[in-house]
This record gives sequence, structure tokens and C-alpha cells, in this order.
Amino acid sequence: MASTGCSAFSQDGQYYAFCGNDGKLKIWETASGRLKHEYTPNRHLSSPCSVIGWIFVSPQSAGNVSPSPRKRRRRKSISEQVDRKAVVAMGSMSGKITLYDIAAASVSTTLENGHSSTITAIAWSAHAGLITAANDYHIVEWNLQENGIKCKWKSGKAKVTALAIPSNGKSLLSAEKIIKWWNLTTKQLIRTFTGHANHVTFLHTIQIDSATSYLISAAHADNHLSVWILDKNKNDKASIATLAIQDEATSISILVAEELQVGILVTTQSGQAQLFKYQPNGHTKPVKPSLNIAVAADINQKETVQQIPILAGHLTEDEKLLLAYGSYFNLTFEKVMPDFSDKVQCLIRSERLDTKKSKERKEEAISKVKPTAIEEDVEYLAPGIQVSTQKRNRTTSGSQLLLKDRLENLSLNADANTPGRTPTKGANMTQLLMQALNSKDKTILTTVLFTKNEAVIRNTIARLPVQAIIPLLKELTIMLQGKTYANKIAVMWLQTLIMTHAAHLMSRPDIAEILSPILSFIDAKLALLTAIQRLKGRVSLITGQISQANEEHNKDITEESLLVYQDPDSSDEGADKDDVDLSSESDDNWEEMSDQDVQDEHDEEDNKSVKFDDDDVDDNESIHS
Repeated sequence: MASTGCSAFSQDGQYYAFCGNDGKLKIWETASGRLKHEYTPNRHLSSPCSVIGWIFVSPQSAGNVSPSPRKRRRRKSISEQVDRKAVVAMGSMSGKITLYDIAAASVSTTLENGHSSTITAIAWSAHAGLITAANDYHIVEWNLQENGIKCKWKSGKAKVTALAIPSNGKSLLSAEKIIKWWNLTTKQLIRTFTGHANHVTFLHTIQIDSATSYLISAAHADNHLSVWILDKNKNDKASIATLAIQDEATSISILVAEELQVGILVTTQSGQAQLFKYQPNGHTKPVKPSLNIAVAADINQKETVQQIPILAGHLTEDEKLLLAYGSYFNLTFEKVMPDFSDKVQCLIRSERLDTKKSKERKEEAISKVKPTAIEEDVEYLAPGIQVSTQKRNRTTSGSQLLLKDRLENLSLNADANTPGRTPTKGANMTQLLMQALNSKDKTILTTVLFTKNEAVIRNTIARLPVQAIIPLLKELTIMLQGKTYANKIAVMWLQTLIMTHAAHLMSRPDIAEILSPILSFIDAKLALLTAIQRLKGRVSLITGQISQANEEHNKDITEESLLVYQDPDSSDEGADKDDVDLSSESDDNWEEMSDQDVQDEHDEEDNKSVKFDDDDVDDNESIHS
């Protein structure tokens, strides 16, 4: 059975493989602690390694042919042990599986067309061969002899996160949140095991005898291991035992002793290892570890002791503990004999030893470089060589410089010292943005992302590493769902991010899943666009009519003149003469009365009035008489 994950020991503990975020495969030799192989696959950034597992290819298992019982006894001969080749199976996010041969230090085979998404689990058995699972909800059984697919079936409605093959190679165990037990011959489900709330991360089988087998499982965020019995006739819903651990498990190694006692070595995220001595005997209470192992660094013999994290552990055939501790930049391997006199075994390791080992490795690498033969005195500089420099005398004026002036004098701020150039803030904003994304600090994120300067946004995104693109997209998705101001700024960042890193985004197989929240948000906004445009048009018509009415009212007021004054001058007189000439031309169309006619009319009216008065006097006299 192959150990799965991005780091794993080989079955014999001779090698340790690790694949980091950069997609590079590193293989150490545990006996010497030296890095033996480093392989960089194609498209290691766009499609990095998602899971690795160790397989040992032998003439019997190369073609997935199950050997006869007589050949099984001969399989342990020395000649066949030498012929078995250690191979690392690397599953990628693109669905491909790469087989890296340790002996040849090259890729032997690439298995394709089996999965369409990220590989999530790898299992191997000398009898069943290589079996993989992926996010496409399928399990594939491979034929290594023909480099093709032997069988493929659907695992269920959830992605498989762990696989295990019992020692007989006749069945398969796959795990989501539920553990399923399959018959490899018929591909039918034998039974299921339920009990984990989260997805399972590790599956290991234990063969006690020819008729008794057990299964050990570990899940994400669980502080215990579950033990199940593999019996077709029993249908126990609960696990028969649980092993209590401090934190989530990062690696599990199992060894069955001659006394039918099972040794289980577990490393946790807290950086410690726990050793269990478990005797399967039915249902028991939670089992506590028999020994806790921790590694500490004695820094210059000070009072404070710093813990060195244990990254992985392996139980060897001589019942020793093979521990890998430190960091992947300076990894240390050590075989430890467990001491059960106390419940806690603390290993004090001086930091000077690690420094000395790393220095020896650097000097060895430097010694392999052949220097150029030059007769003159030449000083060679290489990484790891200490160069003696003359100590500068600090003047009083230099020590009194402000911190701002000192920062401007650094080479990191060379643009500020160059006359005629303005310093770009892209690098500073990039570091600040990366710090905010890693620490999830809302204050720093608000300070950086609410920047409206397009030049700063372009410089920041241009210097942004590819590892920070997806976290930034998630933060911008949250901003898009906010108010109008935050939405507008998020669109500016999102547009620049997609234009700058379009090639990387297109190369990711999960691009549809990443951009689906943004696309759904855009669709929701577009659904309201028609109604908003209609409302905008109506408001524009109303405001246009109101503004036009105000303009006409103001125009009427301004066109009426309150006072007109004309100054009589020579130009006006000339204009009057012209008016008289023009009016004389139209006299024929008008009938005007002369002054004499007017006087005659006035005389006639006077005579009539006198006559009227005389008549009134005569009438009055006649009345009196």
C-alpha cells in the first residue's frame, strides 16, 4: 500500500519524497540525510503535484499479474529484492500521473486519459497494481505493463480523498466522509463504514493473520484515529476502537510485531510524534499513546528551549523510529530507539550540529567546482564562504540621519535616489498586500484595496506572485458584493488582475470554479440592467423637461427691456430721413385728411351744438308762456 500525501517515506524507509507548492519533487536518502534527486516536471506551476505515493515495481507486479502461491514464497529472495525498483507516482492537478524512477533519475512513464481533474489519492499493491482517484468522482485501475487503463468506475457523489488496498489485493477501500469497501473483481460495494464528520485523509490496513484484517482511518480536524474490523459477516456501524492524538495527523506508519501487537507511529500538526502499542481484541475504550516524542533545540545553552517540528515518521523493521524533523530547507533524519521508561521522550538537539552539517554540505558542493587557473592574485567568492570586510567608522553625522533618509539611501529604494524619476509604489503595495492576504488583516486589506490610483494598482498586480492571485480574487469577490464605492474599486482591481495574469488563470483547471461567484454576480447585475436603463430614461426625460421650462422662463425675463434710451445725433437724423423716404412710398395705400378738412369738421360740430342750444331755449320759453 502506498502512502499518500505530498510527502511520504518509502516502504523500506530508505528514501523520503516531498513535493512543495513550487511543484518540484525532492527525494532524500534517509541514511545519509542528503538530497539525492530533484525533479521539476513540466507545467509545475500551472499544474503542480497534488499527491504522491511510493510503488516498488518488480517483474511480477509490473504487469499487474497476480503471482501463484508458490511464487509468493520465492518473492522474498535476495535477487528479486534487488530487482525491485523504487518509483514515485506523482498525481497532478491536470489528471496526469507521472512515474519517476529513482534508479534512472528520470521519468519512466506518464499515465494519461484516466482522469479529467485533480488526482486526490493513490494506492498500490504488488497484487492489485496501481489505483488512483480524482475529483471527477471516478476510480481508475491502471495496467502498468501497457501504460493504459485496466478498469474505471464511479466512486459515488463525493470526491475520494484516500485509498487503501488490503494485503491480499482482492478488495479496495475508498474514503470520502464515508469509507467504502469494494470488491476489485466485480467492482461491487461490500459494505460501508460511517463515523467521520469530515473527509478522511489517511487509510491504512493491518493484516493480523490470514483471516483477520483491520482498518485505521484519520480524518481532517479529528484528534483521534478510528479502528475498524474488515469482516464481511459483521455489520458494526461504530469503530471498535479509537486512538487519542493531540492534533490532526500528518503522517501514519504501522508495523505488526511478532506478538501480534501493532505499533502505530503518528505525527501531528503540533510538531510532535506519538507511538501506540495496540493489541486488537474487540471493542475497547479510547487508547492513549504509549510514548510522546518531541525534538527541541538547545540554542546556545540558554534557558529557553525552542521546539523543532517533526514533519514525518516511519517505523522500521527493527522497531526503531525514523524521524524527519526541521524544515524542508534543512531537513534532518534520525533513527531513535523508543524509551518507554517515561511517557514523554524529549530529544535535545543542538543547533550547532545542524549548522555544521549544512556548512559541510555547502563546502562539499563548493569543492566540486573547478577554479580557473589564473596566475594573478584573485579572490574567489561563492555561497557559504565568509568574506572578511573592513569595519566602517560611523560618523556622528551619519548616525544622526532620520529613518526616512536612511531608507531612501538603501538600494531597494533606488528609484527615489535617481533624479528626475518618481519612486513607484508597486513593490511596497505588493508586500503589504501579500502580508494582508496571509494574515487576513481587514485593516491592511482595506488600506491596500481601497486605492484608486490606477498606476499603483497596475504596479502592485504586476509584481504579485502567482500564489497570491487566488486569495486576491476571493477578497475582490467579497468586495463586489458590497456597496457601490467598494464595488467600483473592486472592478478596477479585477480588470487589471485579469488582464495581467490572464495566462496563469487560463492554465488553471479549476478556473470555472474560481470565477463562478463573479460570473453569477455579473449575471444578477445584468438581469437588472434593463429596468435600470428604463428608469434612467424616464428620469432623464423629466429632468430635461424641467430644465427646458426653466430656461424658457429665464429667456422671457431677460428678453424684455425695462428702459430704452436713444441719444439724438447725426446718425439718428440720417436714419429718420431714411424712414421718411420709406414711408412716402406707401402713402398711396393710406387715406389721410388735410388740415382744412379737419378744420371744417370742427366748425360743423360747433354749429350743431349752437343750434341744439337754441332749440332748448325756445322750448323753455314756450313752456313758461
